[in-house]
Amino acid sequence: MIWRCDLTFEADRYREEILVKISDILGTGRYLLGRELETFEKTFAPYVGCRYCIGVANGTEALVLSLKVLGIQPGDEVITTPFTAIPTISAIVLAGGRPVFVDIDSDTYIMDIKRVASVVTERTCAIMPVHLFAQMADIEKLKALLPRPIPVIEDACQAHGCKMRGKQAGSLGELAAFSFYPTKNIGGYGDGGAIVTNSDDYNERLRLMRNYGKKTQDLIVLDGGNSRLDEIQAAILQLKLRDLEKNNTLRKEVVEWYCEGLKGTPLRMPIITEECEPNWHVFVVKVPEVRNELKDYLMQNGIQTDVFYPYPHHLQPAYSHLGYAAGDFPEAEAVGREVLALPMYPQITCETVQTICRVIRAFWGQS
Repeated sequence: MIWRCDLTFEADRYREEILVKISDILGTGRYLLGRELETFEKTFAPYVGCRYCIGVANGTEALVLSLKVLGIQPGDEVITTPFTAIPTISAIVLAGGRPVFVDIDSDTYIMDIKRVASVVTERTCAIMPVHLFAQMADIEKLKALLPRPIPVIEDACQAHGCKMRGKQAGSLGELAAFSFYPTKNIGGYGDGGAIVTNSDDYNERLRLMRNYGKKTQDLIVLDGGNSRLDEIQAAILQLKLRDLEKNNTLRKEVVEWYCEGLKGTPLRMPIITEECEPNWHVFVVKVPEVRNELKDYLMQNGIQTDVFYPYPHHLQPAYSHLGYAAGDFPEAEAVGREVLALPMYPQITCETVQTICRVIRAFWGQS
């Protein structure tokens, strides 16, 4: 079986180093809010280009806490995209906000920033663009189009190493959230997340919020909860961060193999804007008319693929109360019918990609 994302190769690469790290941590007897987390935070922040990094339990929590630190109140509106992973929307609801959707650009799958100003109201408290698949939202252009200053939270949960005009994803908004889910470009072996910011105030309050609002063991200075990135995951992420740029370069080579091997097929390759340097978190193609048939054919031939995302969130039953209907966001709906994610990870070989391409070509009767 060729998996869409095979993590076993990476586990073999880091196994010995990880076991040494775990042994060291066991020797300290400290598993939360210790030296490993502090080291990772002090390494990841400058990598992104921010002053502060706050490690938290997962990417969803990173989004929730970013909204809460802005002071979101029940009914406050957060503008985002309906074409994203569910945690983007879950975070807004969990923080007490109301998602307001904007359609996407059909070429890049990113929230169409030209449409944002038209849905800004007096209740708009934040904008949460999502950096998706390999592409970044243009935060600088977005801010220039807004009718008034509004905080921007970058959903950078897929964007480790993406750049826009040379600036790292996560460095352009007031806050940014990252996920370290195992399949991410930097993934742990469990859940994990982080918030990055340049704000002294946000940094101070987020560090309290992730740990019950404790200033000391017995002094609670604000309302908080339990959202901590543990020592073992932080140590693993330090190892992964060291190799991020190299692995992103390998992903770029994989894309080149696909583009060469799929020439002449009906598939539409990803379109990347000139200003963006992609990290190729996933490799998504468009399949006109027969996406599901191709997906089934590939699985029958031992090749797993995924669909991200078949149902935009304005069509999900859980969000019917928002009042949207089919046809409200036609680009997101159309893309959801055509996208297909092919196998992508840094260790996939050229031979494996060539095999995948041969099977795809055979689906259309091509040699």
